[in-house]
Amino acid sequence: MKVFRNTVVFPSVPSAVADARAWLTAVLPPPPGIPDDMAAAATLALSEAATNAVRHADGADFRVRTTLGPWWLRVECEDAGGATVPQIRDAGPCEEGGRGLALIAAFTHTWGPLRDGRHGVFFHLDWHPSTLRTAT
Repeated sequence: MKVFRNTVVFPSVPSAVADARAWLTAVLPPPPGIPDDMAAAATLALSEAATNAVRHADGADFRVRTTLGPWWLRVECEDAGGATVPQIRDAGPCEEGGRGLALIAAFTHTWGPLRDGRHGVFFHLDWHPSTLRTAT
């Protein structure tokens, strides 16, 4: 089984969030390679992770890595780190931020902070091969 890997570095500026979404959309294979709902979930989750990297990390760049297997996708958004470790928090109804990690958790199968001295988050999506459309 083939595994495909891609990596790109973005500057830590707000416009890079849209660039990261566009890049992910470009590197993911169209159906039947990955189901539409999984691609949409990955794009949403990356948007939240990249936003956190821009808003909370103490660095000039963030790196996005994808690893795509036959029925799974792992995405890492690595940054320079910040004052806190990524964790879900309860955002009040009037708060502007604080919902990004909850969205990542809701739309992906697993997620968490990167390990081994790296900063940022990863998320993982899985799908069953029967959900893939075949070309007609």
